[in-house]
Amino acid sequence: MKVSDLQPHELFTAQAEETLEEAADRMSWHQVGALPVFEGQHLVGIITERDLTAALAEGADPGVTPVSDYMTPAPEVLRPDSDLAEAARQMLQLGVRHLPVVQRGRLVGVLSMRDVLGGGGGRPPAQRGGGDLPDYAGLANGQAVAALVPD
Repeated sequence: MKVSDLQPHELFTAQAEETLEEAADRMSWHQVGALPVFEGQHLVGIITERDLTAALAEGADPGVTPVSDYMTPAPEVLRPDSDLAEAARQMLQLGVRHLPVVQRGRLVGVLSMRDVLGGGGGRPPAQRGGGDLPDYAGLANGQAVAALVPD
């Protein structure tokens, strides 16, 4: 089975200069555990629930601290044609629960461990893309985004 064989989900993102509070609010509102992070149209990182927890534990002020201070920079990425079992092994090796999915230099989704395990839990599963996704129009701050990412 390939990553692209999974049902696509709506994709939400953050900008590097946004505050942690804005990113956390978006994650909570959309019930997702991670947001790919962009500087303009370039994927530069990923911010996760774990990153937000670390920021709070270190005493960061979420209302003024930028996402870029706590995001995981230059995350490993998958392709839609990546084998799902290999993607799961990669996630376990890296100790992560979310990996961006990139096709021809564009972000098309995020694979979550929940997707791998098949547990949508009655809500939209955490932002995974692939298959017949729309052509993202370069929108930011919680909307789908066209990204320039090395394959």
